Amino acid sequence: MTIDFTCQKCESSFELDGQSLVEGTEKLICPHCEAKASSTVTEDFVAAITELQAQVALLAKKFAVNMSIETDDLEEVDDADPEEEDSQDELDFEDDDTDEDEDEPEDEESE
Repeated sequence: MTIDFTCQKCESSFELDGQSLVEGTEKLICPHCEAKASSTVTEDFVAAITELQAQVALLAKKFAVNMSIETDDLEEVDDADPEEEDSQDELDFEDDDTDEDEDEPEDEESE
C-alpha cells in the first residue's frame, strides 16, 4: 500500500510505503524540509493502518477493496464535535429518566 502525503509546511508531495511505516523501516518525515508528526500521532496512525489492513483482509473474502481518503473529506468530520453529540445523548437519556420518575408518583397515588 502506497500512501501519498503533501507537507503542510513546504507543500511538497512524497509517498511512503504503508507496510514500511507499520514495520518501522520508514519514518513519517518530509524528505524536503524534514517536518514530522509527533511520535504519538505517528503511533496512532500506524495502529490505524494495521487495523485497517486486518479489516480489509477480512473483507477480501467477499469483496475487492480500493480506497482513497482525502484530508479535505475529513474536514467535515472534524467540524462535528463528538463530545457535544455524546453530551446531547446523555441529556436526552436523562430527560427520559426524569419523565419516568415523574410518572411513578402518579401511579402510586392512583393505587
